[in-house]
Amino acid sequence: MCLEAHTIVTGENNRAIKPGGRIFSHIAATCVSFFKTDILAARFEWGVIAFGCGIIAYFSWPHEPGMFAALGLLAVLFIALVVIRNHITGFDMLILVFLGVLGFSRAILHTYSTAAPILPQEQKFYQITGWVERAQQSKTFRNFYIRVDNVQGLSAEKTPKIIRIRSKPHDVRPGDMIRINAMVSAPPGPAIVGGYDSARASFFRQIGGYGFAVSKPVIIEHDQFSVGEKIRRQIVLARYALSRHIQARAPPRTSGLQAALLTGDRSAIPNAQAQALRDAGLAHLLAISGLHMGLLAGGVFFISAMLFSFIGPLARRYDMRKPAACVGALLACVYLVLSGASISTQRAFIMAIVMFSAVIMDRRAVSIRSVTLAAAITLMLHPESLLSAGFQMSFSATLALVAVYGQWTLIRTYSPDFGWRSKFKRGFIGLSVTSLVAGAATGGFAALHFHRIARYGFFANIAAMSVFTVIVMPAGFIAVLLIPLGLDIYALKIMGMGLDVVLAVATWISAQKGALAYVKSANGLVVALYGLGLIWVCLGPKRIRLAGIGVLFATLVIWISIKPPDMRISQKARIAFWHADTAHVLQVDRKRGDGFGRARFMEQAGLTNAEVSSYFDTSALCDMVGCRIDLKGKTISVIHSPEGVVQACMDSDLVVLTSERKAGPRTRHLCAALLLDMEDLQTHGARDIRVTASGLTIRRANPKARKLRPWGG
Repeated sequence: MCLEAHTIVTGENNRAIKPGGRIFSHIAATCVSFFKTDILAARFEWGVIAFGCGIIAYFSWPHEPGMFAALGLLAVLFIALVVIRNHITGFDMLILVFLGVLGFSRAILHTYSTAAPILPQEQKFYQITGWVERAQQSKTFRNFYIRVDNVQGLSAEKTPKIIRIRSKPHDVRPGDMIRINAMVSAPPGPAIVGGYDSARASFFRQIGGYGFAVSKPVIIEHDQFSVGEKIRRQIVLARYALSRHIQARAPPRTSGLQAALLTGDRSAIPNAQAQALRDAGLAHLLAISGLHMGLLAGGVFFISAMLFSFIGPLARRYDMRKPAACVGALLACVYLVLSGASISTQRAFIMAIVMFSAVIMDRRAVSIRSVTLAAAITLMLHPESLLSAGFQMSFSATLALVAVYGQWTLIRTYSPDFGWRSKFKRGFIGLSVTSLVAGAATGGFAALHFHRIARYGFFANIAAMSVFTVIVMPAGFIAVLLIPLGLDIYALKIMGMGLDVVLAVATWISAQKGALAYVKSANGLVVALYGLGLIWVCLGPKRIRLAGIGVLFATLVIWISIKPPDMRISQKARIAFWHADTAHVLQVDRKRGDGFGRARFMEQAGLTNAEVSSYFDTSALCDMVGCRIDLKGKTISVIHSPEGVVQACMDSDLVVLTSERKAGPRTRHLCAALLLDMEDLQTHGARDIRVTASGLTIRRANPKARKLRPWGG
C-alpha cells in the first residue's frame, strides 16, 4: 500500500502533485523509507527487540502512565520521522525509539482493554453463581476457576469475570453451573519482595478474586447464556469429556499424563510423577507448548505432504507442501481449541502458523525471521507474556536452536552414507545438539525464575525425548483420530508404554544424588541482562556476539554479588530469619503457618532444603511481652501488645508489633526505632530485611509504586 502511494505521489506516472497532497507525499515517502531502512528490512529483529524494550519500560514504570501522553509522543515521533527521513543514520535510530514507544503504548492499551472488576483486599463472604471453566488439582483440594454469572450483593459493574475458589473435589466438573458460598478477596500480591506477582498475572487473565469454599457447591440449571458464553462452555464440555474418555481408556498409571498431553487437563497427574519430571529436567513435557504443537503440526505436515505426493498428476504440477501446510495449520487450530488455548499454547500456535505461512509463500519455514515474527505477534496480542518464564524459555530455546543450526549447516560436511548406522549416528548427534542447545538457552531462565537447575537434564532429555517424539505424541494423535471408531484403546496403550519409559527415566534420574542444584534468586535487572546477552549472541554479527558474551558474564557477576535478605516479616507479622552461625537453618516463631511465603524466602536464598526450627529459647530472649532477637549485631524486638512498644523502642533497632491493635500516634512519636505494626504490614505487604554497614535496609513487597498500578489494589 505504501509502495503504491509512493508511485502516485512521486510523479512516476507524470501526474502533477497538488498542494493538498504534499502531506500525503511525506507520509508515503516515510512508509517507503521505513520498510527500506537497514534496521527493519535487513534486521527486522532489532525492531521487535525495541518493541519488547518498550513493554519492559511500561511494566517498570513507577506509576500507571497516561495513554494519551504515550499516543501524543508517538505522533511527535512520527512527525520527526517525516522530517528526518533523508538522514539515514538518524532515521534508523529514531525508528527504534518509535518502536519502543509503540511497545510502551501497546502495553498501556492492552492493560486498559483487559481491566475487569476486582474484589476488595479484605476477605468477605460471598454467594457466587457461575460455571466452572477450569479445574486444577492442588494436593487434596481443587482450584475451580468459575466464570461468574452473578455475585449476591454486588452490582454487575463490580462483579468479577472469573473467581478462583479452592474447594474439596466433590462431584463438580468443568462446564457445570454451580452456586457456592466462599470467603473471597482480591488476588494476593507478591509473597516476597520482587517475587512472582500473582495479582498481576490474574489481572491479565481477568481473575478478580481468590478464595476458599465454606459450603458444598450446588449444581444448578441455567440456560441464559450469551452466544459467546455458549460457545466457550461447549468447548470446555467437549474438552473435558475428551479428557475423561482418555483417562477411562488409557492405562491407569499414565492416564493422567496422557489426558494432559492431549487436552491440557493436568488435574489427574499424580504429584509424584509431576515432581519426578520436574526434578529430572523434563518439566517442559507437562505444559502444552512449542514442543507438543511442533510434534503434532509438524507430523501432520510431513504425513500430509507424503500422501499428497502420491497423487501423481497434482504432484508433478504443484508443490504438495503447500496443501500439507494448510492441513497442518488446520490441525494446529483444532489442537489449540482442545488443549484450552492457554497463553503458552497460543504462543506455540502462532509460531506454527507463521512457519506454515512461510511454506505457503515459498519462504524458509524455520529462520530467525520467522521466530522473531512469531514473537512480535505474541507480544502484540499479549504484551504481559514478555515477563513470563514460558515466553522467555520457549523463544530463547527456539532462537538458539535456529542460530546454532544455521551456523552448523555452514560448517558441517555431508556424508553420502545412508546406512542405518549413519542414520542412527546423525539422529543421535542431532538430538544431543538439540538437547544441549535448548537446555543451555532455557537453563538460565529456569534458574532465574525457579531457583534450581536439573544437573542431569541433558541426559534425561536425550534418553526420554526420542521415545516421546517417535512414540508418545504420534500414538496420542492417532488415538484421538480413532476415537470415533472405538479403536483408540490400542493407540493409547502404545502411548502409555512410551510414557512408562519416559517416567522410568525421570524417576531414575531424579533419584540420583545431587540431581537438583538450588541457586539464589535474582532481580529483574539480572533477568533482563541475561535475555539481552542471549539475544546478542544469537542475532548479532561477530562483534555483537562477543559483546553478548560479555553481557552474559556481567550478568553472572551481578547475580553472584546479590545478597539474599537476612529476615522476613510476613503480612501477618510472622517472623523468619537465618541462623547467625548455621546458614542452613531458618529460625521461625512457629513452624505452622506462612508456609508459602517461607518456602519462597528459602528459595530466594537458594536454601530450599534448609532446616526450620523455632527461635524460642535458642536464638532469642523471650518473655510474656515479646522476644528480643540479635540479628548480626542489630536488635529486633517482637512485641505482642502496644503497651510494651515504648520500652522496646529504647534499645532496639526495629520493633515489630504482632497485635491486631495498631500503635497509636503518640507511641510512634516516642519510638526512636523503626516500628512495624499489623496495619502497616497489611497495607504494604511483607518485608525483607538486610543488615548492612549503615544499619537495617527494609524493602516492601507491596510498595507505593506497585499500589499505583491497576493490579496493585
